[in-house]
Amino acid sequence: MGIKNSKLLSLTKFKRPANSNNSNNSNNSPPIKKIFNDDFKFIDGRRYHNVENIHYFLPNDDQEIDRLQLQHYMMRYIWHSNFSSPVRDLLNEGGVHVLDVGCGPATWILEMASEFPKCEFTGVDVVPVMPLTIKPKNTKFIEANVLKGLPFPNDHFSFTYTRFLNCAIPSSNWTTHVIPELIRVTKPGGYVEIMEWDIEIYNPGPLGRRLTDALVKNVKSHNIDDKLPEKLVSYLQDSRNLRNINHEFRDSPIGKQGGKIGTLALDNSIYAFKCCETKFSVEFGMTLEEYNAHFEHYAKEVDEFKSQVRTHRFWAEKI
Repeated sequence: MGIKNSKLLSLTKFKRPANSNNSNNSNNSPPIKKIFNDDFKFIDGRRYHNVENIHYFLPNDDQEIDRLQLQHYMMRYIWHSNFSSPVRDLLNEGGVHVLDVGCGPATWILEMASEFPKCEFTGVDVVPVMPLTIKPKNTKFIEANVLKGLPFPNDHFSFTYTRFLNCAIPSSNWTTHVIPELIRVTKPGGYVEIMEWDIEIYNPGPLGRRLTDALVKNVKSHNIDDKLPEKLVSYLQDSRNLRNINHEFRDSPIGKQGGKIGTLALDNSIYAFKCCETKFSVEFGMTLEEYNAHFEHYAKEVDEFKSQVRTHRFWAEKI
């Protein structure tokens, strides 16, 4: 069923009703219910990290794991590879150790371990969402928080990889904790690779702009740097422990205009916006049903405006 123009205006203008300050009024979603345990917190039926110093505001339940797996295949289609560092010959030769920091459900590392069976792969994450039993023999997983130090000796890995950690790491910690730790555990002559993407959507329509602005506002409220990719090259240079620093980015279409990649990008972006549905629907003065009804129009809008998403890869050799 199509979306009425009056409903579109309610989101693109973001005009809240006069009584919207009351979270229990009929135009807004019900109050957020929170339940906590050691590793996770549950908000409105969704599972989130409950880890000190980790500011990741998206869920980490089965639905989020599905999105991360979708995102992995989207990145592979965009880049035609799982990495950009010049380490393929080394990995084919074997006998080296590879680290994935913030591995999540470990889709990347499981694929890499199967492609390069002569190498040893280690994945770390702050909570156990990775497969702990059914996995290739050349993989292992450890619970660890990079902000508290990685549990590995200096100069241990030939290839240290991480991607999309920005939504979990406070902005100041990239230069004080994250990059120094990635470098510390990497062997001289080994490579460090970081993959990130711009939070902003390029060429958005009115609806896409409003949603993106709300997402950026939410990101900043968690002390996360929404402009991190613009700064990573200088951060890597400032470490003084790296050489041959490289940066490449790819712009990819969102929606049917982009074929398979565009369809994956559309699903990924809608899912990210829906992850914030409780907060955003309240901010926009809508019920959850009204908020989610707009994604039919969003799917058409990204094709009309030729909207794009930009991903980045940074890689460098340790001195």
